[in-house]
Parts: sequence; structure tokens; C-alpha cells
Amino acid sequence: MGLVGLAFLGVVVGAAGSEFLRLKRPDIIEKVEDAAKRFADSVCPSKSDDEKIKEK
Repeated sequence: MGLVGLAFLGVVVGAAGSEFLRLKRPDIIEKVEDAAKRFADSVCPSKSDDEKIKEK
């Protein structure tokens, strides 16, 4: 039960921190979001990316 509480607290603190940064330093949030998108694309490419690879 304590682990669930700590996980929920981490989500709340992370959301509040990202909103604070979005207000004060939107450039940092933009960089983090771009890095997350590149990472997600490298781990699991979308189907359209798979079709592009097969065409080549």
C-alpha cells in the first residue's frame, strides 16, 4: 500500500513540476518532448515507418 502511495505522489509531483517548467521555461519542455518522441520512435517504429523501410 505504501508503494502505491509513493507512486501516486511521484506522479503528482512530476505533473506539477512539468507544469511549472512549462510556464517558466517552455524551451526545456519542448526539448524533453522531442527527445521522448525520438526515443519512442527508435524503440517501436510506427507502421508507416515499417512500410517506408520495406519500400526501399
